[in-house]
Amino acid sequence: MSPTTTPLITSWTEYAAVAERVLGLAQRSLVIFDRDLLALHLERSAQIASLTRFLHASPMSQLRIAVHSAEPLRNQHPRLLDLLRNYAHKFQVLEIPPHLSNLSDSMLIADGESALIRFHYDHARSKEIVSDAEACKPYVKRFEDIWNEGGSPVSATVAGL
Repeated sequence: MSPTTTPLITSWTEYAAVAERVLGLAQRSLVIFDRDLLALHLERSAQIASLTRFLHASPMSQLRIAVHSAEPLRNQHPRLLDLLRNYAHKFQVLEIPPHLSNLSDSMLIADGESALIRFHYDHARSKEIVSDAEACKPYVKRFEDIWNEGGSPVSATVAGL
């Protein structure tokens, strides 16, 4: 595939379609940074199927998600939590620390070469990058910087008696 950047995405319908497409491209690594995962609709059947295929396909595949708030994940994504429980050895979720609360963008990056970048969590305005590792490089670095700030790991199991 030749590297391409699509025109600006401006609707939530378009955003959801591109998110589904980028999820389907992942072979080795998938990283997501989002406020609460709600706009990505990861609980939809097609997205769960893509994530399951991705996690199951290779012993080396890695899924990392960094979120501002894990509450929507805990309360509205039971199938995603099942994946986290079943693939805990290759799927990590981190709730970012409060000092990063001013970050307003979102990223979905597959294999460091295809991505969906949303400029502000309140708006659908986004861009898609397809098969262009060079164009994805600053976003991959940004995700790694966010991830390396630490935070609270999110578990799919409930601690208790």
